[in-house]
Amino acid sequence: MDNEFVKICKTSEIYSRKGKRFQLDDENEIAVFRVGENYYAVDNICPHNHTTQMYEGYIEDLYVACPVHGYQFHLETGEQPSKMGCRLRTFELKLENEWIYVKKPAEKRFDFDFDEE
Repeated sequence: MDNEFVKICKTSEIYSRKGKRFQLDDENEIAVFRVGENYYAVDNICPHNHTTQMYEGYIEDLYVACPVHGYQFHLETGEQPSKMGCRLRTFELKLENEWIYVKKPAEKRFDFDFDEE
């Protein structure tokens, strides 16, 4: 079902300025961060080098730096500080009763539509 929210974890499981990775669905692995009282969900795959380590990134202000090459991405917009180059996918999330829910993307990362005859 498109546009559905997936229950990820309790807010108490996300520590300040430390990421944690989760499998959102069969093709999306995400990293969830907390900065102050706000929570953010981003793609766990760095768009620069395609490693699945964004959850280990370093937080500075509202940017997460990829632990491999240090590329920075804004946690809300996914943009780099220069607003140029590749962008990190971000995911909408909501909080309900101390639980974090993340919205599944409407578009598929891989869309293999085979015609069966």
